[in-house]
Amino acid sequence: MGKLTNHTLADMVSKRIIELIDITGLTFEGLAEYSGVSESTIRSAYKKTRSISLESLSKICIPFSIKLSDFFNETGLLSIDNTNQQALEDFKERFYVQKVTRHIKSPILDKQHQRVNHRQERDLIAYVVYNTAYFESPKTIEDMIVDFERDYQISLTFERLYALLQKYVGREVLEKKAIPRSVRRMPASKRPFLYSKLATIDANN
Repeated sequence: MGKLTNHTLADMVSKRIIELIDITGLTFEGLAEYSGVSESTIRSAYKKTRSISLESLSKICIPFSIKLSDFFNETGLLSIDNTNQQALEDFKERFYVQKVTRHIKSPILDKQHQRVNHRQERDLIAYVVYNTAYFESPKTIEDMIVDFERDYQISLTFERLYALLQKYVGREVLEKKAIPRSVRRMPASKRPFLYSKLATIDANN
């Protein structure tokens, strides 16, 4: 990279990068991880503060099978074929979960870290509800505790998970249905319920 000399070209590259962000659903960080080009390089090109090499642009285009000639063709729109789309979706799921759970595994040191931890827990539950098929089949809170520990390496108490799920119940996202009470008495928050996604909700929303 170097100092900009062709501002018209820089404008075009910047527009193409944001177009690629839009059609892939990736963040700048995600695009950097997926393409192997540093985030600072991509952001600098987008902000038009530094030039970007053809090698870096090629690396950005290759995972999506986009030709450089198409990238530089201002009259055409960028597109991703179905083969590349599936690989992209698989990457986004792995990348998102790793990003969200990265700090959850760390011990909570103070109240500030606790607030960050809780926010990441909320983000993870939102991701599972809206972007996976997990709730296509009914789950108890006990099921979820085991599954989230195994799949996302996140430990949630019964009470915390119950509280997180309430945001989605009765709002045309999740429904909960009572299952036979257990013999022992328990508080309302520990009533035996099955949680599932309403049929009208698409997992990709």
